Amino acid sequence: MKVRHGRLPRTCNLSALALLPLFFLAGATRTEAQTKAYVADTNANLVTVIDTATGTVAGTIPVGTGPVRAAVTRDGTRAYVTNGGSNSISVIDTSSDLVIDVIPVGPTPSALAVTPDGKWLYVMTAAGVVEVVDTALSTVAATISVGSSGDIAISPDGARAYVAAGLVYVIDTAANVVLHSFAAEATPIAGVTNTAWSVAFSPDGTRAYVGVVTFDMTAGVFSAGGGLLLVDTASETVAGTIDLFSLPGAIALTPDGSRAYVGIQYIWLDTGYGAGFFNGRYVAVIDTITKSIAAIIDLGADGPSFTQQNSPDGIGVTPDRSAVYTAIPRIGKVAVANVNTNAVTSLIPLTAPPGDLAIVADRAVALVPYVINAVNDSAAISTAGGTAVASVLANDQLGGIGVTTAHVTLTQQSSTSGGVTLDPATGAVNVAAGTEVGIHALVYRTCEIAAPSNCADATVSVTVRLPFVIDAVNDSASTLPGRTAVANVLANDTVDGTPAAARVTLSAVSSTSKGITLDAYGSVFVAVGTLPGPHTLTYMICESASPSNCDAADVTITVNPFPIDAVTDSGSALRTGGTAVANVLANDTFANATATLATVRLSQIASTHDGVSLNVANGAVTVAAGTPVGTHTLRYAICEIATPSNCGEAVVTVAVQHLPITAANDSARASSKTASTALASVLTNDRLDNAAATTANVGLSLVSLTPASNKISLDVSNGSVKVLAKASSGTYTLVYQICEIAMPTNCAQATVTLDLSGSGGGGGR
Repeated sequence: MKVRHGRLPRTCNLSALALLPLFFLAGATRTEAQTKAYVADTNANLVTVIDTATGTVAGTIPVGTGPVRAAVTRDGTRAYVTNGGSNSISVIDTSSDLVIDVIPVGPTPSALAVTPDGKWLYVMTAAGVVEVVDTALSTVAATISVGSSGDIAISPDGARAYVAAGLVYVIDTAANVVLHSFAAEATPIAGVTNTAWSVAFSPDGTRAYVGVVTFDMTAGVFSAGGGLLLVDTASETVAGTIDLFSLPGAIALTPDGSRAYVGIQYIWLDTGYGAGFFNGRYVAVIDTITKSIAAIIDLGADGPSFTQQNSPDGIGVTPDRSAVYTAIPRIGKVAVANVNTNAVTSLIPLTAPPGDLAIVADRAVALVPYVINAVNDSAAISTAGGTAVASVLANDQLGGIGVTTAHVTLTQQSSTSGGVTLDPATGAVNVAAGTEVGIHALVYRTCEIAAPSNCADATVSVTVRLPFVIDAVNDSASTLPGRTAVANVLANDTVDGTPAAARVTLSAVSSTSKGITLDAYGSVFVAVGTLPGPHTLTYMICESASPSNCDAADVTITVNPFPIDAVTDSGSALRTGGTAVANVLANDTFANATATLATVRLSQIASTHDGVSLNVANGAVTVAAGTPVGTHTLRYAICEIATPSNCGEAVVTVAVQHLPITAANDSARASSKTASTALASVLTNDRLDNAAATTANVGLSLVSLTPASNKISLDVSNGSVKVLAKASSGTYTLVYQICEIAMPTNCAQATVTLDLSGSGGGGGR
């Protein structure tokens, strides 16, 4: 199935689905009851006439090519049929059931509506133009462009025409101009497209009902649905919506406007394996008083396949409100459903698949009353009193749908006890405290508000007994936060010595901690963050049948803290600064798992030097440059985020170290007879902080020279070892020291072995 321009394609039978049988307001009074339905048979180029009194076909009327839509004048004298294939309107005299005129109109007329006085016919064409036909002259008197094809309905006073064609267009029928248009939605939502598809007016003209097709892409996946848009015709604005959860078609209302019937054309199904439009088989019954779906009329199917569903087309309601007629093209029949049971009672076979239908109005005929069904109730309650029945209307019906105080009035007819009374505003049956033990009967009457003489009586049987002994028993538990402490407080509670679970209502009275709560199923939960220690939750149980018969109990809960353990750490860093410990949390635990900053909060308690500190954002212990060499300690705490009083402490020992300094031994040979530099620099292979030692970062000093000689010297300005002339030959040992200039106590020593035993040249290492 293709979708284009936000609308379902015309080939999907979603066009021309609305019906406005104009039979329900004032007009010329007829003495005889008119009981005809005119059904367009598109494929046969016929209109079938059905006698609605007998539910049989009364005859057929040849019309133009491809008849699609039908409408009947309010006085019932004329029926009009659009011929989509021959671009014309057939005019039928309903007294003779003959075509008395053919009116040429624009291309492919697809919808039409006639004004209450019968003088004007509004015809929608495929070009998106509404043509206004003068029925007396059988000519087009005016044209109104709305841009796309759609459905049309005329207000009961004839002042407005509403066109459902994507938007809702409001036409002034006096001037035949579009006054304004509005989107078919209460509130626009991004990704959701709402398309006006069909339209009908309530008989009193205060509401317009617009069938809306909805395409939804908000979840990133296409889905479809629809509903009814309720339009306040006084302000011509959206007054509400009724979700149909499916794609609507034709709309028809009862003559009194109490119900609307909406054909369900398609349902969007997504099985997870595939998705698509599935043919509908229902007519939704809308309670216009409560503005909700009250029931459905199931048109049936011949199997599970989408091609086997009895999808509705045209819909109409008989003038006496007794039956709903629905065309079913697939089986070539019209279904007749009883308004009081919402069930199909018969199928009228036609010679060709039916499409739209229109039923002749009859203002003189009386409405068939809705069957009012007041159903007996029974209840039991104790002498403590209370509400025995929440509403006697809960199982009552009016015309096959649920009933409320918006539909009926309630009156108490009698009661065998003055303590058993009916609240007519709510339908509740109340029993006063102290009402005598026994079985009491209350008779009430329900009458339809719209037809006050349409009434029914029913009896409420109330058994009043002595209160049962109700016993709420104390509970106790011990738990960690984030756990259910008690599965069900009702487990040990009783009513009349039997388990209380299904016989009481449950409510929390108080709790010493907002983190300890009672749910509707009786479980007691302790939230994360609840303070450790003893807590008490008080609850109450009350007998359902006697709400004032209650008892309370306490649940005592000991909340244990999560185990938290901060473990001692140690690390080191150079005095120039750095990270001594990457993360103190690495070996700490919370709730028997590694502690993280998501579960605990870090804080520094104390440090023996300001240069040793804790970064609470990542758990690192850092040493600032210049921190004195030596051993320092830092104390920190970890505390549970949800329960800040649950803490653990530990100590980090930090060794602040000198820069590594290395003086490497050297050796050299030189002549004892001539002056020379035996070693260019003792620093050549010495290191400070893994870099070359130089006179810029270390100080040099001579420690010793063995044997002593004034002919051998260490130049502390550059590290060279020099030999003067005429030195004594032999082997000498020179010990020197280098000390870090920035930290003079950080020193290292090395030995230079000097061989002056020969007359060779100097040099060496």
